[in-house]
Amino acid sequence: MQNLLSVITVCRNEPFIESTCKSVCAQTNQDFEWIIVDGASTDDTLDKIKPYQSRADILISEPDAGIYPAMNKGIGLARGKYLLFLNGGDLLYNDTTLARVTPYLDRETADVFYGDSYRLFEQERDCFIKTYPDKIDKSFFLNNTLAHQSSFIKKDLFERFGGYREDFKIVSDKEKWLCFVDNGVKFAHLCFPCSRFRMNGISRQPSERLKEEKIRMLKEYYGEKTLYDSELPYLKDLFSKER
Repeated sequence: MQNLLSVITVCRNEPFIESTCKSVCAQTNQDFEWIIVDGASTDDTLDKIKPYQSRADILISEPDAGIYPAMNKGIGLARGKYLLFLNGGDLLYNDTTLARVTPYLDRETADVFYGDSYRLFEQERDCFIKTYPDKIDKSFFLNNTLAHQSSFIKKDLFERFGGYREDFKIVSDKEKWLCFVDNGVKFAHLCFPCSRFRMNGISRQPSERLKEEKIRMLKEYYGEKTLYDSELPYLKDLFSKER
């Protein structure tokens, strides 16, 4: 019998992996598959996972080419109808999160269910809940994205449209959202927070590579004229050197 949900945790040398493991194991609803894909960690990550290893349905540790190849590996291993990418350092919002989400997944009224997210910063006063609109379209992704930590995605979407593109090393998750929107995938908003995650990921670190990937991705999906004509401050800044 197919699992309703697979939780996929990708990690490598992750200092907060134990928090992620505790969050998964503390769920009041344990009716899900848990897959851990470790990229051959060289620190104590695997030692931190070990006390929780008996709960994991699959644990592999081997070299990979980065986060998106590892996530694609998790997709290939998963047997769930829906997938949640709760990567190393990410947390479910509270112990009842999956119990609250499961009835929505069971009804299958959408291909992607996306919840709100609690964003963690070093200073507690800076933390906040990021809420999303009830309806999203392509224009939403011009200067926004969804949190994969709070998103429950039908596995068959990856079978239909392919996995995360590995030519993007930083922005492939946003590229996949745009791919889904372009292909008429049905999204539904869960009007409550589903995850907590630290605002220290690679996509939060300014770099020339990040800028190059964003420009390449946006041009591919929106066309140069739409982007250069936009008055959005984010896009004006992003394309300032190209105008």
